[in-house]
Amino acid sequence: MDKRTVLAIVLSAVILIGYYGFFYKPPVPQPANVATPTTPSTDATETTPQAAAASPTDPETLPISPEGSPPPPVQVSDINTPLVQAKIISKGGFPYQWWLQKFFQQADDQGDHIDLLKGSEANPALGLLLFPGKSAYFPHLSLGATGSDTVEYSGRLGELALVQSLKLGQPPYSVEVTLKIKNMGSGGLEIAPGIRMGMPQVPGAEKKKGGFLGAGSASPLITPLYRMENSVERQNKYDKLGVHQEQVGEISWVGLEDQYFLRAILARSVTAQNRVVYGRKGDYVYSDFQYPTANLAAGAEREFQFTLYLGPKDPTYLKPFAGANLDSAIDYGIFGFVARPLLWLMKFFHSFLKNWGLAIILLTIAIKLALHPLTKKSMASMKGMQELQPQLKAMREKYKDDKERLNAETIALFRRHKVNPAGGCLPMLLQMPIYIALYKVLYNATELYHAPFFAFYRDLSAPDPYYILPILTGIAMLAQQKMTPSAGDPTQAKMMMIMPLMFGVFMIFLPLGLVLYIFVNALMTVIQQYMLQKNIHIIDLFRGKGRAAST
Repeated sequence: MDKRTVLAIVLSAVILIGYYGFFYKPPVPQPANVATPTTPSTDATETTPQAAAASPTDPETLPISPEGSPPPPVQVSDINTPLVQAKIISKGGFPYQWWLQKFFQQADDQGDHIDLLKGSEANPALGLLLFPGKSAYFPHLSLGATGSDTVEYSGRLGELALVQSLKLGQPPYSVEVTLKIKNMGSGGLEIAPGIRMGMPQVPGAEKKKGGFLGAGSASPLITPLYRMENSVERQNKYDKLGVHQEQVGEISWVGLEDQYFLRAILARSVTAQNRVVYGRKGDYVYSDFQYPTANLAAGAEREFQFTLYLGPKDPTYLKPFAGANLDSAIDYGIFGFVARPLLWLMKFFHSFLKNWGLAIILLTIAIKLALHPLTKKSMASMKGMQELQPQLKAMREKYKDDKERLNAETIALFRRHKVNPAGGCLPMLLQMPIYIALYKVLYNATELYHAPFFAFYRDLSAPDPYYILPILTGIAMLAQQKMTPSAGDPTQAKMMMIMPLMFGVFMIFLPLGLVLYIFVNALMTVIQQYMLQKNIHIIDLFRGKGRAAST
C-alpha cells in the first residue's frame, strides 16, 4: 500500500474510533402448578379502566362492570416453574411480574432474579387493546377455572363480555393467550383487539452507552422492535423515540428488547392490516400489537389468539417459533449466515469444556487455523513487497519524469518476482466477514451473560475489572504491528504503531468475552508471523521437525 492509502486508513480509523468511543449512542425441570390465587387488596373505589400513560390521548371512560354491581376484588395468581416465577393479576388478566429463575442481577447468581416486566398491581406491564384508536384498558376480571398450566379470567368492559385464558409452558418462556369477546349491547361495535406491553426504563440506562463499536458492559436500555414482512425494525435511537409512532402491514411480532432479553407479542394471524404502535413518554416505553378493525354485531362473539414470549435471546428458545421467525430478534448483522454456525461451534466446544471462556479461546484458535492459508499468503505477499521496496524506490527516482514507463517497469518487476501488490490486503478482506460475525456472536450471546471464566473473572459480559486482558491485548497487537512487514517508509511505520495503543485503550470498555477473543486472535497472529519469519511450516510442528525448508 502507498503512503496515501496508509494515511487514509489511519485517519479513517481515528475518526471511527473517536465517533464510536465518545459520541455513538447504541441501540441500547417440569412446570409446577400454575395458579395459587391470593387477594392482596380490594380496589372497590375504582370504577373506570386505567389507561396506559404512553398514549397521547386517554381513552374514553367506560364502566367496567354492569351498572350497580361493584368490581370484583383484585386477585393475584402465582406461577412457579424451574424457568419462571411470575404473578398474574386479575386487573387485566396478564402477568405483571416475570422473574427468570436462571438469570440474576449480579454475577455468581447473586442479587435478585431478572424481572422482565417490572410491573406492579397498580401499574401492570400488559394491558388489553380493544377499540380502534384507543389506549390500553385494565378491566377488573374474576378468576375462573385454573389448571396445572392454565388460568382463566372473565368480566365485563362496557358492553363487552370478556373471557381471557392463559396457557403456560411450551415452548419455554411463552404464554398462549386466548381472548373471547362478546357484544352484549343492542348495536354493533368496532373492535381491534390487541395487547400493549409497556414498562419503565431502567434508571440511568440512557447514560450507559456502549464503548467502541457500540459494545460495552451489558446494556440495560429497553427499546421497541417489530418484524414486518421479512425484516426486523429496531427503534434503538431512544433519544429520538416519539410518544406515538405506528406502522400497518404484515406484522408477525412486536416487542421490547435489551441486549440479552426479549419481551414479544406474537400474532397468530398475519394480515396486511396488522398494526404496531410504539413510543415513549418520560421513562415509560411501550410497544402495541393490534389486529385489524372488525365489526362485532349485537350478540356476536369472536375469538382472538396471541402468544407472549418473555425470555432470553437464545436461539434454543426462539427457533421453535419458526413461523414467526422470532430468532431474527437476535442481531447478528449482515453476516448472520456466518454468525449462526460460529455460535453453534462455540456451544459445541462448551459442551465438553464446560467453560465459556475456554470455548471462546478454542473457537478463536480453530478459526485462525482454518484461515491460516489465507493469512500466510497475505503475510508472504507483504514480505515480498517489503523486499522489493529498494528496487521500487530506485525506479521511482529513475523514471520520476516518465509516469508511463514507471508503471510499466513496476508491473514487470512484480511479475518477475511473482508478487501481487494487492495480495497483502485481499486475503485479509476475505477474512473480515468471519471476524465481524464472530464479534456479533460474542456481543449478543446470552450464554455469556454473567458467565464466569476463572476465579477472578466472574462475568464475561462485563469489562475486565483489573485491566489485565486489555493491557495484554495492547501488547500483543503492538508486537503484531512491529512484526508486520512494512512496505512503506519509516514515517508510515510509526503512524501504524499508534493503532495498537489506541485499540488497547478501547479494550478497557469492551466485554471480557470480546477482549479474550481479540487477545487470542492477536497472539495467534504474532505466532504466525514468527513462523513465517523463521521459515517454520505448521505441519512440521505436529511432525516434530520444528523447521521446514520452506513455507
